[in-house]
Amino acid sequence: MTNNFITKAPDNHHLSTLVDYYFYINIPVEDLILAEEYVIPFPRITFGYFFDHPFLVTNHDLGESRTVKMVISRISAHNITVKPQTDRVKIIGAHARPHILAHLTDEPIEEMDWLINTQELFQNKAMGFQDEIENCATPDQMFKVIEQTFLDSLLVKDLSIISGALEVIEEYSGEVSLKQVASKLKVTDRTLRSWFHKSIGCAPKEYIDLVRLKCAIYKMKFSDSTLTNISHDSSYCDQAHFIKTLKRITGKSPKRLRKDMPDFRFLQF
Repeated sequence: MTNNFITKAPDNHHLSTLVDYYFYINIPVEDLILAEEYVIPFPRITFGYFFDHPFLVTNHDLGESRTVKMVISRISAHNITVKPQTDRVKIIGAHARPHILAHLTDEPIEEMDWLINTQELFQNKAMGFQDEIENCATPDQMFKVIEQTFLDSLLVKDLSIISGALEVIEEYSGEVSLKQVASKLKVTDRTLRSWFHKSIGCAPKEYIDLVRLKCAIYKMKFSDSTLTNISHDSSYCDQAHFIKTLKRITGKSPKRLRKDMPDFRFLQF
C-alpha cells in the first residue's frame, strides 16, 4: 500500500458482506505501464468516482464508448478497455459483490445498461455524494462518506438465495455446476437462473466461469507456477481447455494475458 493506492474494508458489519473494500488511487498517468488497459472480466462490480479526471470506457463487443465520471460496472465478459482522459488517475471507489446492485435498486439488473450511470440511477443522492467527496481533505474522510452513502441507499430485501449461491460458488472456486448449487440451496435450476438474471444480470454459468477465471488469474499474477500447473490446479481438464476458455472469455491466450496483466485490475485482488 502506498499514498497513491489506499484500500479500506467496510466498518459496518452488514456492508462487509456486500463490499470487499473501498479504494482510493491518485497517480500520474505517466507512472502507468499502459495508457489504455483491457478490463479483465471479474465476478465483482466496481463503483468509481473519477473527480475531474474522467475515463473513456470502450465496449468493443458493442462498439460503444463512454466518457465517465461516476459509474457502476455490471458483471460482464465483454471486451472492455479503459483509458484516462487527463494526465492523472484519481478515483474513489469500491469493489463489491454483484448482488449489492439488487440492494440499491428495484430495477431488474439484467435490464440495466452495461455501464450504469450513477447520477441517472441515484440522482440527488449521487449529487450529494459528489459534493461531500469534493469537500473531503483525506482518503479516510472519503471512505466514511462512501460507506454512509451505501448505508443510506440500501433497500431492505431478502436476497438469501442469491447470496447463498454466490457463497457456494466461491467456496468451490467455481468448480461446481448449476445443478449442484441449486441442490445445496434446495431450489430448482430454473429458480436459480431467475435469481441470477434479475439480481446479478447474468446467467449462473457465466458467473461460475468468471469465478473460476478469477482464481486462475490470481495464480497467474501472484505465483511463478507454469501455465500448465495453473491449468491443472484450477481443475481445467487439460491445458488446451484452459487456453480455449481464457480465449473465449478474455480474447487472449493465457501467455499473452499474463504478459499484459494491467495496472488497474490488481485493485480487485
